[in-house]
Amino acid sequence: MTRQNDRELQKMREAIDKIDEKIVSLLEERLKIAHEVGKYKRKRGINIEDSSREKEVLSRVEKLARDLNKDFLTDIYRRIILESKRAQRQGKISILGPRGTFSEEAAYRFMTSPALVLARDLEEIFNFVINGEVEFGIIPIENSIEGSVHIAQELLIKREVKVYSEIILEINHCLLTLEGVSLKDIKEVISHPQALAQCKQLVRDLGTKTRNAPSTADAAREIRTKKLGNLAAIAPLASARLYNLKILKENVQDVKENKTRFLVISQTDHKPTGKDKTSIILSLRNKPGALYETLKIFAENGINLTKIESRPSRRALGDYVFFIDLDGHRKEKNIKEVLGNLRLTTSFLKVLGSYPRVE
Repeated sequence: MTRQNDRELQKMREAIDKIDEKIVSLLEERLKIAHEVGKYKRKRGINIEDSSREKEVLSRVEKLARDLNKDFLTDIYRRIILESKRAQRQGKISILGPRGTFSEEAAYRFMTSPALVLARDLEEIFNFVINGEVEFGIIPIENSIEGSVHIAQELLIKREVKVYSEIILEINHCLLTLEGVSLKDIKEVISHPQALAQCKQLVRDLGTKTRNAPSTADAAREIRTKKLGNLAAIAPLASARLYNLKILKENVQDVKENKTRFLVISQTDHKPTGKDKTSIILSLRNKPGALYETLKIFAENGINLTKIESRPSRRALGDYVFFIDLDGHRKEKNIKEVLGNLRLTTSFLKVLGSYPRVE
């Protein structure tokens, strides 16, 4: 490539950079206004969810598009609308304590300024939601390495809540210390046993001792409160912010593609957005071909299943419940028909709710 071509390419890239700066600035301005809209709605008791307004916005931007692909544009604006609703939300949300955990990070992904109510265990989160003490609760349901959280699944079977949203969080473990501490100063690494197990290579490289803590957040808190300069904690970014600790290294887990899926539970599920999923739980009748007949209902109606998982029902040997996620909202005509057919062919069916699909 000639120098002339280099200069021309650089000029075009600089022009793109300037456009990006304008886009980011305008998005920030839009979210500030969305935050004000949220305050206005809360003051007057207006619901944050407004599907007619969302359709109006999407229809308007489609008409504005000239040379842009409409699907591309509506995908972007659906994400902008979801972020705007996050900026508008405010209220009590229950998470598994203590503070400074991945559950807290998930809460801030869902709401910009949540009033956190800490729970002792997952069952208490369900109780808070059912009793109306909080509007939302956040529960971990699945990890890409360790699989499903069975306690959460059991509670979803037994308790009457709806799934309002989902959050996919990258599990980024950090090595945290007091300010001024370097790697060579570290004599011991403390954390929750699960976090230590996920960061074995780091511990080997450091050549230090390890010690278990009740949670990753407790490990970070111990370093701050006891001012331990020769210790490091493995904990999330939320702990670093909460206890004002230095992030010595980020992303220290052995498996980098480590993600946890959280569900936001509430007394109601989400209104249709046009890009939704529905979660259900079902049990099959004890007869030959029952599973085949059930899956056939989805196939014949063109319903895509994004997840199907079985686990023992705890009622009898060989009796299973199935957790299924499918594309579409329960209010859509074809989904309604499928759910109606399933009620006739299954021994148990529970619709957990419909909510925006995370790509």
